[in-house]
Amino acid sequence: MRMNVRIGDKTYQVRVGDPHARPVRVDVDGEVFEVWPEDRHPSADALPAAAAPPSISPAMPPIATAGSSSPCPPEELEAQVLAPIPGVIVELLVSPGDEVTYGQELCVLEAMKMKNSIRSGRAGVIEHVLVAVGDQVSQNQPLLAYRAEGA
Repeated sequence: MRMNVRIGDKTYQVRVGDPHARPVRVDVDGEVFEVWPEDRHPSADALPAAAAPPSISPAMPPIATAGSSSPCPPEELEAQVLAPIPGVIVELLVSPGDEVTYGQELCVLEAMKMKNSIRSGRAGVIEHVLVAVGDQVSQNQPLLAYRAEGA
């Protein structure tokens, strides 16, 4: 699904992948984000036929790494968790040495009065927590670092 989103004086071109996939892949002006919506509403299957939302196009193609045409395998994902948007860290849910799984909530970032769960994009062990509750972070700022494989 494609749409234009206007925030203040700026318009963003947004493409949303399969809304039933986890994470949902969203392309905002060429930058891809993985979004983990919370399921707090009934599924389309639970709605009466008249209230069911219109069908949405198939999922976006897999994200490819720079200089490659194939999707990035999970074992080659970044060694850090980056802030997807600027905001304030309001909750940390992991500590150094914690083993985490793919999709696990790591921290909560508040931006524009909305709380955003930052989730793990891979399984691994947290080596460093690079922020504290109350820290103001910028987009793409490292929040956490995974332990190097084999360390």
